[in-house]
Amino acid sequence: MPNIPTDSCDATTITRGEQTYLSFGGGNYLGLAHHPRVVGAVQEAASIYGLSSSASRETTGNARSHADLEERLTSFCGHRAGLLVPDGYTANLAALQGLQRMGIKHALIDERGHASLKDAACLGGMQITHFDHLDAGHAAHLIRSLNEPCVVLTDSVFTTDGDLAPAQELLGAIRPHDWLLLDDCHGFAVLGDHGRGTPNELGLISDQLIVTTTLAKGLGCAGGIVMGSSEPVEAARAHSVAYRCTTPASPAIVAGGLEALTILEQDDQLHARLTENIEHTQQALRSLGIDAHEHKSAVFAFVMGDLPHMQRIERAMMDRGLLLPLMAYPNGPAPDYFRLVVNASHTHQQIEQFQSIMRDVCAQFSSQNEGARA
Repeated sequence: MPNIPTDSCDATTITRGEQTYLSFGGGNYLGLAHHPRVVGAVQEAASIYGLSSSASRETTGNARSHADLEERLTSFCGHRAGLLVPDGYTANLAALQGLQRMGIKHALIDERGHASLKDAACLGGMQITHFDHLDAGHAAHLIRSLNEPCVVLTDSVFTTDGDLAPAQELLGAIRPHDWLLLDDCHGFAVLGDHGRGTPNELGLISDQLIVTTTLAKGLGCAGGIVMGSSEPVEAARAHSVAYRCTTPASPAIVAGGLEALTILEQDDQLHARLTENIEHTQQALRSLGIDAHEHKSAVFAFVMGDLPHMQRIERAMMDRGLLLPLMAYPNGPAPDYFRLVVNASHTHQQIEQFQSIMRDVCAQFSSQNEGARA
């Protein structure tokens, strides 16, 4: 379908022109992008800071909201050091530029890792080797073949289909001078105690672990962060041009992120609702005969025939008021696939509405195919 601009939206619906759709796309996992307290915090901060700090954080652009969110989020996720950067893409770039200055010249990357990991390693001048998807054994073999320190790069939760990386095994495979970087953009706010992320979920504690994430999904604001032990984070702060030579995320939006983090810390039910909705969605997909993973990721991907068939299904769903993106995003389970994302704001009724529409659409095309064969 053409990329039609959105006129308005909330956590579960999108309006385009005169049509409002029930939406299962995006990554607003906790619905915080539309929370009244978060929006109110942004409005109040905009009256204090304006919309842009208009300078690097290393000159006059470091607002109190930047410094406070950097400190609070690092502490919340259980790390010793953190660096707030403009977005999730920049977080990987900043981390790799810091490691490059520490003498790391080789990057091992999951073959289906996010494009920002590959770009960051490339721009950091590192030699890149890919290991088989989710194959910690292959990664360990490659690590043993190297005569110099390396960094292992992977999504913790893969953006296209919700697969979970074998993070514990990868951490166990690295040598004393190696590093493991987890891109936790789709694990933060979804996994762990109160959404503290994949390392918290798995009990990963190591000075050799670096974690990056966006704030656009879990906190529903803008920005990114690099977290870990002091050495790699401070190397990024001191040497990364991706951090030092750019304007940070809007201080007003970051103030919204602070309020979102406060809500995440205080609301015991918010994260629980997301977990419940993930389980409900798994059941709905399986009832439709669609394979659904058994872990706690909020992302589901599936293929239903060839591309023309899926395009017809997409149009039929939209005719019934359901927006479920048909994607050609890189490194997915197929060249084209449906990607469903459920969030904490979806109601059980909305998930059942998705299930009912999908069942009707599948029955419609099954009936048409039977008629064509008759």
